Amino acid sequence: MVSVSVLGCGFMGENHIHAVSDHPTLDLASVVDVDEDRAAAIAEEYGATRALTDYETALDDADAAIVATPEQLHAEQAHATLDRDCHLLLEKPVTDDLSSAWNLADRAAKSDVTTGVSFILRYDPGYSGARDAIADGSLGDPVSVRAKRGITTAESQRIGGRGHPVYYMNVHDIDAMRWCIGSEVECVRAVEHRGTLDEVGVPDAMQALFEFENGATGVLEGYGILPDDTPGQIDAAFGVVGTAGRAEVDTPGSTLTVHADRFDRPDTRHWPVVNGRMDGAVRRQIDRFAAAIESDEEMLATVEDGAHAQAIAAAMKTAAETGTDQSVDRP
Repeated sequence: MVSVSVLGCGFMGENHIHAVSDHPTLDLASVVDVDEDRAAAIAEEYGATRALTDYETALDDADAAIVATPEQLHAEQAHATLDRDCHLLLEKPVTDDLSSAWNLADRAAKSDVTTGVSFILRYDPGYSGARDAIADGSLGDPVSVRAKRGITTAESQRIGGRGHPVYYMNVHDIDAMRWCIGSEVECVRAVEHRGTLDEVGVPDAMQALFEFENGATGVLEGYGILPDDTPGQIDAAFGVVGTAGRAEVDTPGSTLTVHADRFDRPDTRHWPVVNGRMDGAVRRQIDRFAAAIESDEEMLATVEDGAHAQAIAAAMKTAAETGTDQSVDRP
């Protein structure tokens, strides 16, 4: 069994913890959170051996770590993980600073352990299918890719003070666009609208135009002021057009609709709990992490992939704030 410590017991941290807790080849050795009561409650619920507030103590007894803390802690904790030759799965964004993200990506690439970034859209059958349709030639040569993602005002207010929404939500779409097109973004144009979310210092909406090195174009839209009763709490879509066809993805899908005190479309693709067990893209990513540790295969999204997506996000943010075209900063 591979001994795993999960750092951070927030929303995504708990999802990872749930997926690890009943995995056949992983042992949930410890959960870590600055909130001692939260760590204790999560440890009890999912059967972790220990609940801790000190991540270094946790890493000393771990074979692998999942870092799901706020991004300003990522660099320190990820490097501490690699210092101990522990396998690493890192939540996005890579770090809170682009130069440190590239530095960590370089170190991860040279390490002898399994490393990766949590871009769960790569484990979503819809997004993976769209990418495969380009990769196997079914759609011909890629011409254009389009993505959008919106979250509710309440969610934006919850996370707004901790980071820009382009890093919190649209970085997933950026990675999916880059992965699907199979080329690097070389130029970014962007605009933004501000108003409702001024109190937390982030834009209400952003739109960006990407130019890829292979000649394809991309359009990305992000919204942070959707109504709080939005079905599924997320409104997202993805589409790619090639010279011989197109592929489309909608999120949330129509697998499940619930009409009770309100209309809802609960998530059935990313982190659904099925018969008490974490399923969906989160489960598939943990399965890949476990398999990669055993076989030395690469994660679907490397730390370098995470740094590339973060660089595009940084260019998008700067382009919107300055009204100027931006190249993408890469080493």
